Amino acid sequence: MGAEWELGAEAGGSLLLCAALLAAGCALGLRLGRGRGVADRGALIWLCYDALVHFALERVGKTTNQEGAGVLGSTEWNFKNTDKLL
Repeated sequence: MGAEWELGAEAGGSLLLCAALLAAGCALGLRLGRGRGVADRGALIWLCYDALVHFALERVGKTTNQEGAGVLGSTEWNFKNTDKLL
């Protein structure tokens, strides 16, 4: 494959974090869903993964510059500067 298919360090790190969050969400959801039906386990897996992703994004938002962070800034920043997102 050519050079256009190579990922940068940021994209590789992001994909690695996403895979780790997915694995952790699956493990936690399966653990919490023991003895429940398939649909309930699936819902728990999704909820655990979703909670982990939101926690990770909140951590990223708190460590970035509030004025130049873009969409990943804190909720307060996003509401104050919604005109910049359009």
